[in-house]
Amino acid sequence: MQKTAAQNRERRQESLQTLRECFDKASIAIFTDYRGEAAGLTVKEMTDLRGKLRDQKAEFRVAKNTMIRRTLHDLGIQEADSYLQGPTAVAFGYEDPAATAKAVLDFSKEQKPNRLPQAKAAIMEGRVIDTQALEAIASLPSLEVLRMQLLGLMLAPHRQLLGMLNAPGRSMATVLDAWNTKRQEG
Repeated sequence: MQKTAAQNRERRQESLQTLRECFDKASIAIFTDYRGEAAGLTVKEMTDLRGKLRDQKAEFRVAKNTMIRRTLHDLGIQEADSYLQGPTAVAFGYEDPAATAKAVLDFSKEQKPNRLPQAKAAIMEGRVIDTQALEAIASLPSLEVLRMQLLGLMLAPHRQLLGMLNAPGRSMATVLDAWNTKRQEG
């Protein structure tokens, strides 16, 4: 059965809407080349990558450059046009940008000899960033680790104060315990 022009147009509109929603929700969108010079990612590799990204509250979508370009232009981002060459897939990170970038770049490093997907650029907070900045973001600790470090810094003075307040009581308990032990022995 042949698809009509109206059905194709409707499908394109749905794809544009889905892409728009992904860009709107994402804290980071990483453009990647998933095919490379020779053979691209296999279905198994693509599935593995999607699984790793899912663990980071992210997803990996293959899309046409014209669809991505149109969506970005609707969002007021024209600077990404030069990166939309060749086959493109986008990794959308919805929570922690550093964890998403790290997942994509680490997966790429694991893929010998192709090193795919190859990051082209990313969009974060409405700005296009190059691969160097993306690598810097990936080297940052995850949001969860940063929160724990901040909490540790906030609690450190309280722990020290509590330790100082408990010290005389601990000393008194030690003296009383030693006195009681000596009394029982002698």
